[in-house]
Amino acid sequence: MHIGWTMTANKEDAERMALDVVAQKLAACTQVEGPITSFYIWQGKQERSEEYRITFKFLAANGEAMELWIKENHPYECPQWITVEAARVSNSYFEWAMEVSGKKEVLPEEGESAIELSKQGTQLLKSKDFQGAERVLLRAYELDSKNAYILVGLGDLYRERRHFKKAIGYYAMILELDAENVFALRGIGDAHRGLNEHEEAISYWKRYLECNKDDLQVMTRVGDSYKKIKKISDSEKYYKMALSVRENDKYALLGIGSLFYKAEKDEEALHYLEKLLALDDSYVAVLTMVGNVYRRRKEYEKAIVYYEKAAAQEPWNTFALYGLGDCHRWMQNYEDVIVWWLKILEKEPKNQVMHSRLGDAYFNIGDLENAKNHYSKSLEIRFDPYALIGLSRIFRSLDLYDDAEDCCRQVLEQSPYHARAKEELETIYNLKK
Repeated sequence: MHIGWTMTANKEDAERMALDVVAQKLAACTQVEGPITSFYIWQGKQERSEEYRITFKFLAANGEAMELWIKENHPYECPQWITVEAARVSNSYFEWAMEVSGKKEVLPEEGESAIELSKQGTQLLKSKDFQGAERVLLRAYELDSKNAYILVGLGDLYRERRHFKKAIGYYAMILELDAENVFALRGIGDAHRGLNEHEEAISYWKRYLECNKDDLQVMTRVGDSYKKIKKISDSEKYYKMALSVRENDKYALLGIGSLFYKAEKDEEALHYLEKLLALDDSYVAVLTMVGNVYRRRKEYEKAIVYYEKAAAQEPWNTFALYGLGDCHRWMQNYEDVIVWWLKILEKEPKNQVMHSRLGDAYFNIGDLENAKNHYSKSLEIRFDPYALIGLSRIFRSLDLYDDAEDCCRQVLEQSPYHARAKEELETIYNLKK
């Protein structure tokens, strides 16, 4: 079962919602408490208000329906909806909740076997009814605690629910009975990966591959885990093993391509990543990676092609937008720089780097007013030596040498050895002579 909470401004709305959701059999029970005092920020202003809290207790299977019901029936524009999974529920309370919610629990018929129950549990697991699967599989386990099929079901259940340590316990029980059980070896490896225990995951997956030598998915997972622990040559080895089984496997191509990308081995990265994009160009992250490779090779027109494809799929992708602006910056197409980087500021108005660099772009096209505006916005966020140097250049271009000098001195007070500030200050002194 799950427990959920929301808040309303008055008791009437709280009681209406509490009654309606029980009447519709979405929740087994609700409580209304209040008034209580809430403190929060809404539309930029700190607020304090008296509210009523509603607590809902409902079956896990009704989770999505409950969230939709709250969205459609709550009087607030942005209602609180927070839920947790109950750690324990007594059998009698759960059976009552099932009854009042109009659900029928899967119960074993007289003479029903543990294996039949485990099949039912597996079907419930496939349908994502985790609560039902758990109860049926545990009942099967009570009947036969050494049945590998049941233990695998419980391991898979807890792994999918991200209860990785619990999953590992059941997989380990299987391996005590059968050290080469492939389902347990693969599952326990996945559970250790979920805990970021990559060395342990690799050890089990390698044992699995001794039994299933051509499982390219597990080969790729080994490659991924080696990459996580920065064992680059081992990672490369397993990705290539996967590609020897299927040369166009997307996950292996992505894994080895990103491996070479992070190592800045550009030729190898392009070989695998462009091969992946030839199969499927919907990988936005790969499009931006390839764009980045061409950009660091100063092949800006090629880079722009990939960034534009990424931006066409995700118009607000910051990596693609930044890459496009930076390519045009190096090509001195400052109007295009401004177009792309302004899009980033629409999404991230407090992005200091963008304000500072847009100031440079506006300065380069002679738009001093907008340049000054962006430099000033950067400095409103926090100290920025490059924004101050930008302002100094503006003041210098207007023959306001004292103001320009003051900007440089502010930089040098914070960073006494700042090379660009010293260069700018020397330029100002030469002009003042």
